[in-house]
Amino acid sequence: MAFGLSGSTDKSEMIGSDATIAYLDGYLGYALDYNITAKAPCVKVLGQYKGVCKDMLLGGFDSNQLHTAVRENGINIITYRRTLISADPGDQEYRTEGWSYVVWAVGRLNHNKEPMFHDIYPKWNLKLELNRKEHSSDCFAFTRSKESFRETWEAGEIFDRTIRTFTATLGPSGGRRGYQGITGMTTTGLVWYINGLLAPEIWLRRGLTYSFKIHGGNNPHSAEHYHPFIITDEAHGGFDMLSEEVQQKVRVLAGVEFTRRGQPKPTAAKNDLFGNSSRPGILKLSVVAGPLCISKHNDKDRRLDDDYPTFKKFNRSLLYTCEEGDAAILKVTPNTTWPDIVYYNSFTHPNMGWKIHVVDSYARTSSGAFMGLHAGTLLLTFCMTRLLPVILHSV
Repeated sequence: MAFGLSGSTDKSEMIGSDATIAYLDGYLGYALDYNITAKAPCVKVLGQYKGVCKDMLLGGFDSNQLHTAVRENGINIITYRRTLISADPGDQEYRTEGWSYVVWAVGRLNHNKEPMFHDIYPKWNLKLELNRKEHSSDCFAFTRSKESFRETWEAGEIFDRTIRTFTATLGPSGGRRGYQGITGMTTTGLVWYINGLLAPEIWLRRGLTYSFKIHGGNNPHSAEHYHPFIITDEAHGGFDMLSEEVQQKVRVLAGVEFTRRGQPKPTAAKNDLFGNSSRPGILKLSVVAGPLCISKHNDKDRRLDDDYPTFKKFNRSLLYTCEEGDAAILKVTPNTTWPDIVYYNSFTHPNMGWKIHVVDSYARTSSGAFMGLHAGTLLLTFCMTRLLPVILHSV
């Protein structure tokens, strides 16, 4: 659950907002202080953190004090407080006179307990008047959705022994029926589209050379649209966000080279990959990630993505744009050192790609299945005292 002061003084705006991310992890409750500078996970852009970042990471401190955290009747209730005027320069002031615009959202956390794209958020501006002179209560009771479970869209698969070239562009994740339903993972809102398919599973054969044409955005100043393409043995990606200790545990097969100081940097290169370097599968820098090609919603509410019965119909509703310039080329040649299953992802953001099956030969069962032969609602209650307690309720 997220709640905070808007980044704008005349509307509810996520960008620039001072927000609290609250959640329960087992019996433990958290109400963490965040600053939102971009609609993206917290990433380091040219030495500065941008996105949905903890205040402590930005040089400030956590101004929230957790009071209670409990789950009752299927509802999470988290109570916290913070001073109206914080000493942290990154925090906004809770005004006791006049109206203040606020923001809220309900979403999911990723495997690192960091917020990802939110599923529920208001469509209109929301403002609150604190310390109002006349008592007023316009709260309403919780309701439960009667909507039945919707099956996920058919998962995309690229199993073709004649294909040697793949085109990688960006597009929306497609709600719960799309990336979340297909992979079982949370999403940042954008995912890789490979040959026009939403995060498909791909089959590659050892010993053959494949080319990936990358259109993930080549502007390192952008927190949202800079996505070099990588292949690793780890499912989530976002390699650049990982600590050095965690990076050492990930085997990078393509898309990253390491500097003399051991720091990773993305690469999409034009030379072959044979996985026989001192760090298997590391390429030499040639061309940075290619120009941005992206499919976007055409002025439609992305909360309605689940209303599309198939990915094909969803994809037809999108508006496709592409920047000028040639794609970056990443060539890979899987060999016997590659695991049977690896993953393509983004260097900067987690959970944007999916599986690559590495096989020794292609086969198809009599049933037509693929077979690879291997080598081995939010309620807010405010009470005014010297401090401002905030109770967040969510179904």
